[in-house]
Amino acid sequence: YKEWAKCLNKYSKREEVISHIDNSGLRGLGGAGFPTGRKWGFLKDAKKPRIVAINADEGAPGTFKDRVILDTNTHKMLEGILITAWAVEADKAYIYLRDEYHQSREVLLLEITKLKNKNLLGDIEIHLRRGAGAYICGEESAMLESIEGKRGLPRNRPPFPAQSGLFGYPTLINNVETMYW
Repeated sequence: YKEWAKCLNKYSKREEVISHIDNSGLRGLGGAGFPTGRKWGFLKDAKKPRIVAINADEGAPGTFKDRVILDTNTHKMLEGILITAWAVEADKAYIYLRDEYHQSREVLLLEITKLKNKNLLGDIEIHLRRGAGAYICGEESAMLESIEGKRGLPRNRPPFPAQSGLFGYPTLINNVETMYW
């Protein structure tokens, strides 16, 4: 959590972190490959509060790359989530986890609690939500609907999630692998 500590202790600036991510060439690893830093920038002038949502549903047949990260290198992903939330000035992060990943759920609950007990979350709340087991929830707006307790169907756009996402708040959506890197 060295990079996260720099953010918490104000050694890093939000704009610099977003610029660093943009210049790194990191692209969303959920399928579309959209430039991550550019996506983060969409929230720059958005109203507050803001939310970060992480898709850990991994519903495509035969995939398990997210599960490997969740079970073996949880903290690298959690640090990525905290840095991301801080950079876009979000005070909540939601991890949407595939319901079949029971072990990953237990690992995440334990490690998030440890971070909270060590006061390492800053002002950011991390919530864990079970996925509905529907392949369609891999689509970002369907995931938001599911987190809100609705049937996981895609939303019409506009508005885009960065304008009106989870619970009507500006929302940044990334996946586990993007947060890991």
